[in-house]
Amino acid sequence: MMGVHDVCMPRFTPATPRSRRLGRELRKLREAKGLTGDRAAEIVCCSSSRISRIESGEIKLRAGDVMELLVAYGVKIDGEAGTSLLEQARGLREEGWWQRLGGKYATYIAYETEAIELKNFEPMLVPGLLQTEAYAREVNVIGRETDPEGIKQRVAARMTRQEVLHRRPTPLRMHAILSEASVRTEVGGPGVLREQLHHLVTLSRLPNVTIQVLRFEAGAHLAISSGFALLAFEPDDPPLGYIETLAGELFLESSRDLARLSAAYDNLKTLAWSPAESIRFIRELSEHGT
Repeated sequence: MMGVHDVCMPRFTPATPRSRRLGRELRKLREAKGLTGDRAAEIVCCSSSRISRIESGEIKLRAGDVMELLVAYGVKIDGEAGTSLLEQARGLREEGWWQRLGGKYATYIAYETEAIELKNFEPMLVPGLLQTEAYAREVNVIGRETDPEGIKQRVAARMTRQEVLHRRPTPLRMHAILSEASVRTEVGGPGVLREQLHHLVTLSRLPNVTIQVLRFEAGAHLAISSGFALLAFEPDDPPLGYIETLAGELFLESSRDLARLSAAYDNLKTLAWSPAESIRFIRELSEHGT
């Protein structure tokens, strides 16, 4: 039976807060046993790099793999700790709908799905979680997709992503700062934009959604060149920063990088209109045009 030492390459499954949480618990058990990563690898017949990837959450373990590690670390499989970790491992094997997308886009959605709070700044477009279907389709037409089926799939994925705002019992708390350009720029024509603005007003009524508009008069600011997101998870899980650029996506985890993003976001909140002023402005745009 193949276990921790299985050499087969796994299908792409992005790390998530749950896999990182399981990895941290396994690392604590290893360290409590007084084992180095190298020694643990010897015991379960795998490479030390695999142990490292397990503990960082990059590898999604099967329940059988966790059992092998529990035995190696002297932890009772039927005890409270063992039972809890096995249940966590079984949960990891449940495939998320985003996994078929592949790449860092799927990784971001995996994190977004498990986040409890999202802070998002967008300089030119309405954020994906707040887009209408028509607006999302036009964004993909403008972007890198030209194949009709590819566009259809990406729009469907974006609509599915938005379920986090309505999930029960704990919807994602979202605070979005939109530049004035993002609510004035016509994407798909005036009709599509008008519908999008109405949608923003509707979403702002949700208790878990806050929208602010950064007016042109605010001038230059710390994030003038790109948008970014800050995701927060359960108390024991570290936050994550995310920046999407033309060259690709960046995930930021260091305390220094996260502090910079947080400072930039707080600065933008101060410069932007209040939520009430922002929604009044968006409503006026939707009724009288841009």
